[in-house]
Amino acid sequence: MLATVPALAAATPWVGDANASARLITAVQATGSAGQIDAGLQIRLAPGWHAYWRNPGEAGIPPSIDWTGSNNLKSARMFWPAPHRYMLYGLITQGYEHGVVLPIAVTLDHADKTVLLHALVHYSACKTVCVPYTALLALKLPAGIAAPGPQAPLIARSWKTVPTDLAGVGLTISHVVVSQSHGKVPGSTLSFAVDSGAMPLRRLDLFIDNIPDATASAPKVWRDPARNRAVVSVFVKGKPPKALDGKSLRFTLENGRQAAVFDASPAFGPPPREATGPGDLRIFLIALLGGLILNVMPCVLPVLSLKLMSFASVNGSERRQFRFNLLASASGVITSFLLIALVLILLKAAGAAIGWGIQFQQPWFLGTMAVLTTLFAASLWEWLPIPMPGFAAPAATIGADAHPRVAAFATGAFATVLATSCLAPFIGTAVGFALARDPATIAGIFGALGTGMALPYLAVATMPGLVRWMPKPGRWMIWVRIILGVALFGTALWLVSIIASVVSPRAAAITGALLAVLLAVLFVRHRLHSGRGLMRGAGAVAAALVIAAIIIPITLPSAASRPVFAAGAGIPPWQPFQKARISRLLARHKLVFVDVTAAWCLICKLNALRVLDRNPVLAQLRARNVVAMRADWTRPSPVVTAYLESFHRYGVPLDVVYGPGAPSGILLPSLLSPGVVMQALRRAASSHQTEALR
Repeated sequence: MLATVPALAAATPWVGDANASARLITAVQATGSAGQIDAGLQIRLAPGWHAYWRNPGEAGIPPSIDWTGSNNLKSARMFWPAPHRYMLYGLITQGYEHGVVLPIAVTLDHADKTVLLHALVHYSACKTVCVPYTALLALKLPAGIAAPGPQAPLIARSWKTVPTDLAGVGLTISHVVVSQSHGKVPGSTLSFAVDSGAMPLRRLDLFIDNIPDATASAPKVWRDPARNRAVVSVFVKGKPPKALDGKSLRFTLENGRQAAVFDASPAFGPPPREATGPGDLRIFLIALLGGLILNVMPCVLPVLSLKLMSFASVNGSERRQFRFNLLASASGVITSFLLIALVLILLKAAGAAIGWGIQFQQPWFLGTMAVLTTLFAASLWEWLPIPMPGFAAPAATIGADAHPRVAAFATGAFATVLATSCLAPFIGTAVGFALARDPATIAGIFGALGTGMALPYLAVATMPGLVRWMPKPGRWMIWVRIILGVALFGTALWLVSIIASVVSPRAAAITGALLAVLLAVLFVRHRLHSGRGLMRGAGAVAAALVIAAIIIPITLPSAASRPVFAAGAGIPPWQPFQKARISRLLARHKLVFVDVTAAWCLICKLNALRVLDRNPVLAQLRARNVVAMRADWTRPSPVVTAYLESFHRYGVPLDVVYGPGAPSGILLPSLLSPGVVMQALRRAASSHQTEALR
């Protein structure tokens, strides 16, 4: 199968047989003056036969060319169109069916001179049997004008099938990880997330070049059509994760008729959340548990404690009525979660940024909640015995005459609103899963969160015997009411401190002063035992103070954004978050710790006090090879929101560790511990850095 006589044309004769044959072609009929010409190796195949890609898989020989004997040839580089996957007797093979043109970029030693291309080609073709082929091809192009030849359109089409880079096809890749496979066959799972921006994802396929003695399986793909995102996972048989962790691999990703090639080094870790394939039942159970845990968060516990304590103080027919009140409170919780879900669904449909706790970025919400918690505290101190505007006072005054069911419902709604500032354990998983999916799933998971938070109310309402575990009524309840009132007023002060970050310190100072005067007016009004006119006047002043405290944060101009990082005693040297810097720092073998926080996030404060601002983590964040970045989500920030969404998170805190051993980042749990952070830093470090972290 040899053709040794040079063909003075744009193509050599075919060399081969009826099943497979090859020829050399060029896009021009003369060398021209550019010093470069486009050529191609064309392989013709009979029906059912296929040739191989540069990585043939578990069987086959890829095409190769030896250019020895060529004249006026400086270099010749062959390119590979995106392949297809075939199964041959249970073996995975990768290549081409119906023929293929492998484009070749030819560079001449001397332009305007004749070139002789002498190509010794080796390849194989398979159907039910595999046959090796050898073809000696010789093509001579004269000097002259590089006019297009008959094969120019064929070569042009072949160039379009060669994968480009990710930017060329509008794709971005993140979270490239390798994890242990738990199937019967030993091996590991390679996974990554792919985003296509505004363009829809089409049929995805994946090939990996350089895994020695192993071929990746066909990919499993989990899609999120609403966000044009998918997670791609392949199984690599016989390769443990440590064999691939940190190894530079070359990926070819096909998206319909488009393809891109990219290099990435997977880091050992759990696959992206979609790749774990959690069932809806598991996520709903996680949501139930997360909602239940919300009841013990500092901003919610006083409301729940007051309700259950009041139940312990009643008996007989009153207890029966109070059971209905508890059910009304549970309804308020669940209904409020469903309303939150509806708002998020509408915002998502409108293309707005969505997330857990985003209402705490709004001045009007902070002012309103500060006023409500202050009124609730006053009612617990019995300074507010009659209903105030709206549902504020009845919701906090247990046993009020007016509409006890409505008051109980409002109590549940109020507890839900307070709870949204807390990203308790399991909340991030449930909310992240929900917000990346369809409206029905969002509503279902938020309904499960509400049901979980309502469980204490439902449990006591359906099993009143549980109240026996509570202390018997007595004077202690008065002190508990006072303490719970102080806790609620502490929540109001915390909300005022958030106004300082979201709006300005001036707005916070004025709002705090108005709330203090409001409490003083309510106290004086409470002590007035006569004089209906004076009481009405005090009520009017209180109402005016309420309105002013809500309006002030809205109307005053916002001060320039103040970062939440600082340097000094007891505080690590945080730098402002810049995502573009991360890759540059990794190129310098640095470790990068990113902390996404907000002034209104209680879990963020807890992480800082217990872990980030204390040794050994504090000492490590101050190390020369570590860069600590902090992103502030106190106010709306499209940059921070996009970063959160890249990890399928829709709330704070978010903590990620990057390093030479984890260029895609290691996502840490919401509630940090020193051991978890130090272990992540060790994993992210390269071998020569690890000793310094021990």
